[in-house]
This record gives sequence, C-alpha cells and structure tokens, in this order.
Amino acid sequence: MPKIKVLPHEELCPEGAEFESVAGKSVCENLLDNSIDIEHACELSCACTTCHVIFREGFETLNGSTDDEEDLLDKAWGLEPNSRLSCQTLVDDKDLTIEIPKYTINMVSEIHPKKDKDTGPMQNTISNNDFSFSKSAINHITKLLEKDKSTGVRITVKTSGCSGYAYDLSIVKEGKKDDYSGNFSDINLFISKESFIFLKGTELDYVQNGLNSELIFNNPNISAQCGCGESFSIDQELFQKA
Repeated sequence: MPKIKVLPHEELCPEGAEFESVAGKSVCENLLDNSIDIEHACELSCACTTCHVIFREGFETLNGSTDDEEDLLDKAWGLEPNSRLSCQTLVDDKDLTIEIPKYTINMVSEIHPKKDKDTGPMQNTISNNDFSFSKSAINHITKLLEKDKSTGVRITVKTSGCSGYAYDLSIVKEGKKDDYSGNFSDINLFISKESFIFLKGTELDYVQNGLNSELIFNNPNISAQCGCGESFSIDQELFQKA
C-alpha cells in the first residue's frame, strides 16, 4: 500500500506522521482517517483553501488539478509550485510526502491575545499598535455616528474582487461576540475575529480631493492592489512571522 509521510506540524502532528494510505481516496480523507485533523471547511467540495498542502515528494504522480482548484489555490497562504488542495488530490500507488502549512485562510483562530495571569480571562482588545485613526477619519466618523445615533464601526475583510480581498466598514451600535474591540476618541471599534490579522498596523484615514472624499485604509500588510482600488491581496510574510 502507498504511504503518506506528513512532516511535523506544530498543532496537527508535532512529531510528524507516516501511515499506509488507501489508494483512490483523497489525501485529505486519508489524513482525517489517520487522526490528522486538517481543516476542511467546505467539507471536501473544492470551495475553500483550508485543506491546502505542499507535496515535498510525489507531486508529479498526482492527478491533474481542475480550473476551480487552480482558482482557489491562488488565494492559499504560503502557495508554492507543488501546492494542491488535499481534498482534490487522489492517492495512487506511489508514496507521498506532504507539508501542512502553518496557517490557512482561517489562521486567525491560531493567533489570539495572550492571557494575562494578573487580569484573568483573555480579552480581544485592540491597541493603538493594532489599529489607528487619523484626525480627519475621527472627525468624519464621529459625524456619521451622530447622524445615525450609533456609537461604533465594525470592520471586516471579505473575499472579493480581482485581487482577493476587500474592506467592509459598517456603522453599528454594538459588535459581535467574538469581535476584537477598542475605543478611539469615543469611537467604538469592532473588528471581526477572522479579519483582525489582516488589519494589524492599519491606519484609517479620511482624504478629500476636490469634490471627492473617501476613507482610506493605510494597511502595511498589503502586497498588491487591483487597478480599480476595490480589492487587494495580503503579504504572506505576515503569517510566517506571526
């Protein structure tokens, strides 16, 4: 029977693993069958990148990838030439060696504020080092909140556009349960848990050019932005260093 060797992964298999696999089943299914709980948010339907793996040996023996898989792989973290979605790769009669990347699109579930032994439970608090507002942004948002009789804004990063991701800013009265939160000049800021890592170090600015004005995210984590300015991609080194 063909064998799958899994290189050490900090959480899923710290010592690495090696096991006999079942030919004809996907790599993802074989991993799950052998108690390696790789993420598979879309339930193996080729609709996410959470089961992304890198083949260190045996890549050339795999079945070909589909256009849908290739499109999704473009958004995977730590993409390499030998990357595949494990739910779409079938085990043949050859041995395979794979590496499971440290982070996935849901990597923020692994990056939480540390618990302070003196203050008790963990708090998802946003500091000035995490996010900041320019004076013009504070003035503009304060006016919006007064008009809407609200107290805060909620920011999320969503999959969108030709470069991968886009910002969504909403006027809210309160955030959601797992949001990161902070208060900046009486503006309550909420950032969704899944979006926090995308926004670390960002400054929100408000710029007025003639008759046009807009809120601008000065985000140090961006690696590319589409020509229309509506979407962006993220510098993956951020997650390698986290």
